[in-house]
Amino acid sequence: MITSISLDEILQRISTYPQSNIWLAIVANNSEHQELIQDLEEILSIFTGYNVVAISGQVGIKQLNHQIQNVSEEFIIIFGLEDWNQEDWYNFDYFRSRLNQEKHGGVLIVSPDSAKMMLTYAPNFVSWLGSRIYSFQAGVELLTDEEREKRLESLREWSGLSDIEIITKAEKNQLPSDPEYGEWLLLLNREDLIGQ
Repeated sequence: MITSISLDEILQRISTYPQSNIWLAIVANNSEHQELIQDLEEILSIFTGYNVVAISGQVGIKQLNHQIQNVSEEFIIIFGLEDWNQEDWYNFDYFRSRLNQEKHGGVLIVSPDSAKMMLTYAPNFVSWLGSRIYSFQAGVELLTDEEREKRLESLREWSGLSDIEIITKAEKNQLPSDPEYGEWLLLLNREDLIGQ
């Protein structure tokens, strides 16, 4: 049984992983891929502090493997696996140890059909993922209003600052780069101030 997951929950789970090589797979409809990849690229670096890169698998497994080995970023988003055949997935399964490096990890964005291929023809990689295969739910908020307020309260207590002070500092480009401040702005629905 694959667990459903929202964008909020993807970000929170990744940000809570220890700084080690953790990978996960997100099953999403093809029409959702582009927006999901863009959202992950933009927001993951804020939540985690990692440098993020997106790499397409459309170039083929050998070229993908070469690109993975040569990226300097700590977190990799792999997408464009919809045209992969049985042999491509077998080869990916064989190359899986190349993913287990000193980088912080990554995420595969796959369609439902690609997920079936992965589950069938990359059993060792799937076993390595374990329970970290999720079905993406677009437009679903993870936190209720009560949970959001509770998290905001803990951020206020942690920093000793108010929401207004955080917004003012963000507007003046005076916020520290800690991921918590990016999360705070997201919780306040002021993601427009992130990275200013």
